[in-house]
Amino acid sequence: MLDETQLLLDAVLATPDQAVRWPLYGPAGAPVRTVLRDVQSLGSLLLNHATPSDRHPIAPPSVLERLEQYQADPLRIRPQRAPDNQRVDLHSCFAPGDAAATAVAVTAAIRILRSTDVRAAAEAVRWLTDRVAASGRPLHPANVVALGGAISPVLQAAVRCSRENRLMPVARLRHRTAVYSTRPPTLEDARARTLPTALWPGWALRLSPRHANGRPAAQRADELLAVACLLAGNTTPIQAATHLMGTTVTSHNVSTLLADLTRRSDCADVLHVLILLADHLDTHGSPIDYARRRSLFTTRPRFLDPRAWHDLQRRLRSNPGADAVHAQRWIFHTLTGSPPHLAHPDIASATARQRLHYQRFRWRILPAEAELLHHAARAVLDEHGIAEPVQWAPELPARALRGLALPGPDPDSITASKLHRAVPGGDFSIARLARRLQTTTAHVAYLLSRHPVDWSPPRFQRTQHTVTRVRQWRTWYERDHQSLQAIADREGTSLATVRLALLRDGTPLRPAGSYPGRPRRKAVPQTRTAL
Repeated sequence: MLDETQLLLDAVLATPDQAVRWPLYGPAGAPVRTVLRDVQSLGSLLLNHATPSDRHPIAPPSVLERLEQYQADPLRIRPQRAPDNQRVDLHSCFAPGDAAATAVAVTAAIRILRSTDVRAAAEAVRWLTDRVAASGRPLHPANVVALGGAISPVLQAAVRCSRENRLMPVARLRHRTAVYSTRPPTLEDARARTLPTALWPGWALRLSPRHANGRPAAQRADELLAVACLLAGNTTPIQAATHLMGTTVTSHNVSTLLADLTRRSDCADVLHVLILLADHLDTHGSPIDYARRRSLFTTRPRFLDPRAWHDLQRRLRSNPGADAVHAQRWIFHTLTGSPPHLAHPDIASATARQRLHYQRFRWRILPAEAELLHHAARAVLDEHGIAEPVQWAPELPARALRGLALPGPDPDSITASKLHRAVPGGDFSIARLARRLQTTTAHVAYLLSRHPVDWSPPRFQRTQHTVTRVRQWRTWYERDHQSLQAIADREGTSLATVRLALLRDGTPLRPAGSYPGRPRRKAVPQTRTAL
């Protein structure tokens, strides 16, 4: 071990103008001065804090015995490096005056610095940082940079990550220890514009902790997770982050959730994914400015004409809803990414019962209803000249999530076609449907809200098909000048159905035979049979 260390040092010092390309320092390597400074810092920590048992694997017994003799002798009070610089403390960042001490310190340091990456270096240095912390010396992310002298960013990251299990959860997020980052925290408040108040439903499903019975382990977890995503690599205080996100959760709520995530084995990698999402937003941005939408629509009391909603309900449902408030909440929620309880008081869900009914509304919505609400949301954006998609969610590569311990299922593990085949006709139980699909009720509720299913009785299914096709029929009738009978034949339905649908849609009908030149249906000759 000592001979190998000497050869490495000889190779480094032989070319002092060239970068040291050890794997830990990346493809570009690091200057010789930087590497030697890291060796010096780690070596001084070892001399001051390592125990004899820690040093035993590093050097032969004769060298270790000489080191112990050197450390047993008190340092003499004498000038060091400058006449006015006196040393009376322990062996620190100055080179020891003994070859054995130097050999052991440098060998241990280089063993750590020759690690393949930051993660491996963190594992290699953990025993040493544990000894430093046990000595009573404060060791936290903010003072790592001054640990034994100035050290390189990769060594700072390794030392921080070696203490991950001892760090407060919010410090893990800020310093991005879950991804072994070498980047120090900076002010990232601009990320709030790319984040909804409540984390996107698919990501909230996958990252929210739940009890064994399926109930959420934390109230408003989607809002808390969105704040946590803003805190990743960010120096802003938690209270300021909640204000930027437009939520009413408290700093205590955020800290409690983060602590719960770090305690649970099924949530071991939630912080990892939040950091990946934050990095994705910082790199690629978002097509939606959520801060602008929160500013524009949080105080808006209405998004949809209730008469249009009531008319559609009467045609699609045997027991239409009494009011359009859930439809208004759906549009607000979809546009802003904020939960309905943060909307204008006229449509906000103020009680737990109202919030429960709204969640039920989301997964029981019919395709024609979802299409109307999506069209209304698009109209609201057009009204303000906003050329953005109605809704959006970031996607991460599958390889980035492979093997991670996350509390929720993969939202896309069940396809829309599989979901539609599993839903029975008529009313159904979401718990029974979840058992049939072998997943959770939260997963099924998410899928039904994303891929609405026509579970209505047959008569209303036919009506719903008519509602979804009437715009196309109107185009054929007015622009292409097709007859009602031609449209009915083309769609495989009756002339009366097409005529009634166009009248209800407000399409003015032409008198029969009023369009000259239109191809007429050929009459089928009928023959009489003699009796």
